[in-house]
Amino acid sequence: MPKEQSTIPIGPQHPALIEPEYLKVSVDGETITDVEVNLGYLHRGIERLMQEKNYIQNIFLAERICGICSAAHTVAYSQAIENLLDIEVPERAKYIRTIILELERIHSHLLWAGVAGYEIGSTRFS
Repeated sequence: MPKEQSTIPIGPQHPALIEPEYLKVSVDGETITDVEVNLGYLHRGIERLMQEKNYIQNIFLAERICGICSAAHTVAYSQAIENLLDIEVPERAKYIRTIILELERIHSHLLWAGVAGYEIGSTRFS
């Protein structure tokens, strides 16, 4: 029985779902035969804007990098500034950050599962 060559899109590439990467995976049965990688970079001018603002104002800009994972960007920026200025963060703040980041991670996975279900239902494989 001959195996069938299929192409599977991974990473939503849709005007409503702006993603920085898209993988077009070619498979022969269960064997991956080729991967076409299309990487992109989303530039919204936030980096340039951050050069003009102070550290506190930049926290609000970091939140606006992505609406889905805003806490991750804010925490990453805050930790970079804390390390740069050698600031010791209270234990309570570390616990709160961990809880918020874990809730965001769960939210991200549930969102991904929903979008994947939607895309699988409306995308044709070629």
